[in-house]
Order: sequence, then C-alpha cells, then structure tokens
Amino acid sequence: MTRFRQNFTAPMTRRKDAIGLIAAAALAGSGGALAGDFSVGVGAGVDRSRVDCVVSFPCDSNGAHWKLFAGYQVTETADVQAVWFDAGRFKGGDTSPLGTEFGGTFRVSGFGLSGGYRWEFAPSWSLAGRAGLTSLRTRFDYADAAFGSASKTTTQPLLGVGLAYAITPTVRLSLDYDVTRFKVHTSRGPLQMLGLAVQHSI
Repeated sequence: MTRFRQNFTAPMTRRKDAIGLIAAAALAGSGGALAGDFSVGVGAGVDRSRVDCVVSFPCDSNGAHWKLFAGYQVTETADVQAVWFDAGRFKGGDTSPLGTEFGGTFRVSGFGLSGGYRWEFAPSWSLAGRAGLTSLRTRFDYADAAFGSASKTTTQPLLGVGLAYAITPTVRLSLDYDVTRFKVHTSRGPLQMLGLAVQHSI
C-alpha cells in the first residue's frame, strides 16, 4: 500500500472504529440496564488551538469541531462516557533546524474515555465536570506538497465542564467546554473546544 493510500485511509478507519464502539456502548443498554442508564448525544461548536506561526505562511488558530458520545450512568450523579471528536483544521508553521521556514495545516481528531460528576443546582439545571484520557491523532500537511505529511498519535488528558438544561426527562441541551492538547513532529499546543450538545437518555 502506498504512503498516500495509508494516510488517506487511516483517519477513516479510526473514525469508523470509534463510531462503532460508541454505537455498541449505546446498544448494550437495551439488555438488563434500567431505562435512562444509557445515553447518546451529538455536539458541535468552535475550537481554538495555539500553534507556532511564521512570517512566510498564514496562521489560523480558530476552527470548528463536532463530536459523538455515549454514556453510562453509574449513579445518580456519576457517569462514564466515550466520545469521538473531530477538531477540524488549523494553519501554522515552524522553522527547521537549518533556519528554513515551513507552513502547513494541522488536522486533529480523537477518541476519549472520561468519568463525570453532575450537580443539579436548580430544577432542570445541572453543572457537570469531566476528566479522562483521549487517544489524539494529529496530522500535519506541509504547504509544499513535495514534503508530504507527518502524523502522530498520542495519549493526552481530556478535561471538560458543561452547563445543561433538561428539556424533557430524557433530553438535555448543554453548553460544553473541553480542553486537551495535541502534538505532531516538533509542534505541540493546547486545544480548546466550546459548543452545544444534545444528549438523549435511552
């Protein structure tokens, strides 16, 4: 298989595997679990990273993301969650050891597991905190196609908070803020994601 073929198919394979795991976790609740123990959801919003910039190449640290997630309610206040997210793309650059500037595009996606605690502070309103780990894949496509691309998968912390409103007993709308970090080649930086999500208990 050629290098181009490998770079093209790897993200799609990981995405299918992650979505399959999330779907399996959600379907598992149809057995002995009580109604409402399992939930599935989808979210989207804006994100921001901090990447190095060079004069000879445009820098853009803002992007958009989306996520799919499935959770299991361990107790009334605690749960575990699996999430797949695609953080889109960012533009940045760096300087080689020889002093040559180069630029390109970062593409970031990940699959994570986390535990969460929810505090219901008012009727229908709750505040949740999450902590876990994510397997994060970062790919850097050089602006000069002659250099191809570089990619790296690392395990990173995944932290988040969310303010949610229960529209119905089984549907919640939340404003989520999640933080992790990415790394590829010699570049690394934080990734912040802010967006709206809808969660349905099944």
